[in-house]
Amino acid sequence: MNIGARTLKTGLAVAVSVYICILLDIEPSLFAATSAVVCMQQSLGRSFRNALEEIIVNIIAIIVAVAIGLAIPLQFLSMALATIILIIIFTKVIKVPNQIVLAVISAIFILASPQEQFLSHAVSRSLAILIGMVTANVINLTIAPPRYQKVLEDKLIELNNFAVRMFVDAVNRYLYLNLASEEEMHKNKAEFNSLFQEAENLYDLYRKEWNVLWFGKNKKDPKARKPLYKEYLNYSRGLWQRSQDLLFLAAERKTRREEANDPAVSPEFEHVFEMLHNVMFSATSYNLQLQKKVKGEEAAQFPELRVWSKLHAILNEWQENTPSTSFYYHALIELSVVTYSIRWFAKESSRLLNLEMEMSV
Repeated sequence: MNIGARTLKTGLAVAVSVYICILLDIEPSLFAATSAVVCMQQSLGRSFRNALEEIIVNIIAIIVAVAIGLAIPLQFLSMALATIILIIIFTKVIKVPNQIVLAVISAIFILASPQEQFLSHAVSRSLAILIGMVTANVINLTIAPPRYQKVLEDKLIELNNFAVRMFVDAVNRYLYLNLASEEEMHKNKAEFNSLFQEAENLYDLYRKEWNVLWFGKNKKDPKARKPLYKEYLNYSRGLWQRSQDLLFLAAERKTRREEANDPAVSPEFEHVFEMLHNVMFSATSYNLQLQKKVKGEEAAQFPELRVWSKLHAILNEWQENTPSTSFYYHALIELSVVTYSIRWFAKESSRLLNLEMEMSV
């Protein structure tokens, strides 16, 4: 049976918070344990700033609960009113909706104090809640804190592989008019959105991770890779968006050719196909090296591809040998979009390969 660090840290937070309450004679220690469990689940992957925010929000909840408890002795009414007030405060005023659950639980714990000795019980319960909260955050941030970098890198590579596959597929569908079905397109869109959302969530957790730099001048900050991850995420999204544009162009090209009775493809246009395939091969090679860079491995750097100069001669030859009709003008416009998309793929992968990361020291 595999017991993860999250489970062990939650158990440790409960034990330590209850022990502190017993040591300081603060009752009931059950509230410290409950607060530690809830806070530990919410604080995983959060930054030190988020931990402080959590504590401040619950101090506000405690103040609200004590004030209402002293003013309104009826528990069912005071609990309802405190819940409404806290929801309004944390959604409309302070705007930290993710902290509402713990804040409301803290207020209800305090308002459940017996009315005969409300103030003394409320203070004791408030201390127990704060002890559980602080203990959970200290344990989470200091003992085996979550590390999302490797998981993020793997997800970014998975997302990129899918985006590149869809881009190459879209180019081939345009060139050879093998259109995708609506069902297939919807399936691919759902898969990309799911992968992108997972990668974005992991990046957000990685960005908020509490990073401790040990004393010393030669310690490198792993967060210096953060700009590369963000750029890489946007790069994969750009590939996906361009693949969708190319699928639209493929459908337009097929319709245009059918309306013109499917004329034969000219030798010049075949030369354009060949050149685009060569550029695609170079771009995918760049992309493989870029994946190595994202994983922190040694990656080769390549010069930026020059596409337009090679294409210019081929297009001039094609234009000289084809009639000046709307059919060929549309073909030229489509080809310009396809070429630009492939050129973007090559240039962007090359740019990211040569992107210098400033390492903090």
